[in-house]
Amino acid sequence: MTRLAPTSRLPVDIGPLTWYALAVVAVELMGLQGYRLATGQVLTFVQNPLWLLRPLVLLGAALATENLYRRYDRALERSNIAERVADPDRFDGLVPDRLTALLVALGVGFTLVNAVGILTIQQLYAAGGGTRVVRFLVVTPFGYVPVLATFLATYVAVEVVLPRRIAAADVALDYLDPERLGGMRPVGELVKLAYYYLMVGLVAYAVATYGPYVLGGAFAYRALDAPGLAVNAVFTAVWLLAVGVMAYGIYVLHQHMARQKRERLYELDRRARAHVDDPWDIRSFDALDPPPEYQRYRKRVELVTATKEYPATFTMWSQLVVGVMLPKALQLVLAAA
Repeated sequence: MTRLAPTSRLPVDIGPLTWYALAVVAVELMGLQGYRLATGQVLTFVQNPLWLLRPLVLLGAALATENLYRRYDRALERSNIAERVADPDRFDGLVPDRLTALLVALGVGFTLVNAVGILTIQQLYAAGGGTRVVRFLVVTPFGYVPVLATFLATYVAVEVVLPRRIAAADVALDYLDPERLGGMRPVGELVKLAYYYLMVGLVAYAVATYGPYVLGGAFAYRALDAPGLAVNAVFTAVWLLAVGVMAYGIYVLHQHMARQKRERLYELDRRARAHVDDPWDIRSFDALDPPPEYQRYRKRVELVTATKEYPATFTMWSQLVVGVMLPKALQLVLAAA
């Protein structure tokens, strides 16, 4: 896939992960569904049209992952990270390879154990024939899992690894930032974007899971039992984990910026009090007629205090709150319908 991606002449920038996702979708739609059609079986997406959300989510996860990588490079450039740290090489590469490998291994192991040990091959074959067995033993663990696990690894890297990396590198705040956000807006926007992508995936999962039992007409599907308490609990746990990971990243960024400002204010105060002249003597200081030296000092302090910690604006907070509540609210509405 890495060799195929650069040779593509498509107008859209498609990377190797998306090519892999396209290959998986081709195997599932053209291979497995083609076999069902050739053997006289009803196509899966004819029985349940919302099943088509599966390949769409897979492609979306691949495209989102590659876009997050591009946005990461852009955020580093626009934030001038290389000029604000002593060792910019520590920002090379967004996702640690071990994190991706761990999530892929866990995902492959879980899906195979679920297919062989819990569902069993006999039940899978009885429920959907050979195509269902191939889907659970091959397509899902070795097709879907690598793509989805790579996206999750990228999400964790953006929400946790990057903020911790910024704090560990002691990235200095950019007080020349015209937005007075310390040059951290590109990083903050990347954090929000990663969660929005995951939010879309949670919404799609909720629609695909509950939709067939809520929607009527062609979207109705009753071959399986309606989602119960266990499905609701798993969805809530995943949602809480996703929100918690994002909140942790925002907290680390906020704390780092607050600490940077606090240390700079302490330094300004220390320099001011180092003077033994009367203008800096607390007992003789006249607030009604401050000396010029004090005016210059206050301007420096105001420059630091005017810099806002992320997330700072009402718009940012509003976007985060809506993004946090939307998946759970939709799931509650669909589950109650």
